Amino acid sequence: MRPSKHFPSRDERGVVIIWVTFFLLFTLSITALGIDGAKLMATRTQLQNAADAAALAGASAIDPATGSMITDTASVRATQTANQNHAFTKGSTAVTLLGGDISFPADNTIKVVARRSPEAGGSMITQFAQLIGIGQIAVSASATAKSEPSSGICEGLVPMAPVEDPAQPFEVGCGHTYVLKLGGDAQQGNFQLLDFPDCEEGECGQGGGGASVRCLVANGYGCCINIGDMIMTQPGNKSGPFSQGLDDRWSRDTDQREDICFSDYTGNRQRVVLVPLVRTFDVNGKKPVEITGFSAFFLRNKPGGGSGQDLTGEFLYAVAPGSGGSTTGGTSTLFSIRLIQ
Repeated sequence: MRPSKHFPSRDERGVVIIWVTFFLLFTLSITALGIDGAKLMATRTQLQNAADAAALAGASAIDPATGSMITDTASVRATQTANQNHAFTKGSTAVTLLGGDISFPADNTIKVVARRSPEAGGSMITQFAQLIGIGQIAVSASATAKSEPSSGICEGLVPMAPVEDPAQPFEVGCGHTYVLKLGGDAQQGNFQLLDFPDCEEGECGQGGGGASVRCLVANGYGCCINIGDMIMTQPGNKSGPFSQGLDDRWSRDTDQREDICFSDYTGNRQRVVLVPLVRTFDVNGKKPVEITGFSAFFLRNKPGGGSGQDLTGEFLYAVAPGSGGSTTGGTSTLFSIRLIQ
């Protein structure tokens, strides 16, 4: 007797179709939620970048006279910077800050909240979650930045030492011109050059002499110099290597107009020179000097090649270390601007 064959009934075949349909719907739902989840993560990252940039920009608004943050200017800078960033609504749109999105929780500290919400340009619009009733999602990110006097610079210093009078600190702005390095006709001996310690970091490596001066002037020192460090002076004018280094720096700038103030300058900051400050500078011999601060100096004119020419320009607002020489606001002493939250 042959065993009987069992074939699915019509009812059983219907159950299989239902299960396949449920499986397909489940798979499509997971895929759809994954797409919206990825968009949500991207939006949050975009908002975090906008908040970080806006907070750093706001923290740059330091009053040159008092060293304190100017809150109105900080708010404007933060708002403008945030608006230059984009985040998703349906597509990618500019980030708008509301009045309550900027606050000042402590001295020289600014907090920025960047949002995708109905009040701030619109929430993030979902693509597939609308099928389950979630048409839009509010997203936000925050950042807090602080400005404080810098105790050290670890990249970009040029080995020149302007001498600052404690009773009359350097004034910033177009109306004030100072000598950064003395020309050869001014004196004999030292000309406000420094002999930085050997450094294995950066482009210039180790070694002294004219080649080192040219490289350091053109590219900056690669190791750290801190307030209170004792650095040796470097006798001699080094006018040739010095001028060659400045020519290298000048030629890399995208705005080479002369006789302009920094307020009119639109270049890539190669004409902004980061320098240490000292209180005294002996004109004779190789002697140690104490670093008392840091500043930024704008070259208004292309330095001449003659050994008798002084190098002049204007001191700028503070510069955030590691920013590539971009000005940020402050006094003749550099301010370090950093994210603290």
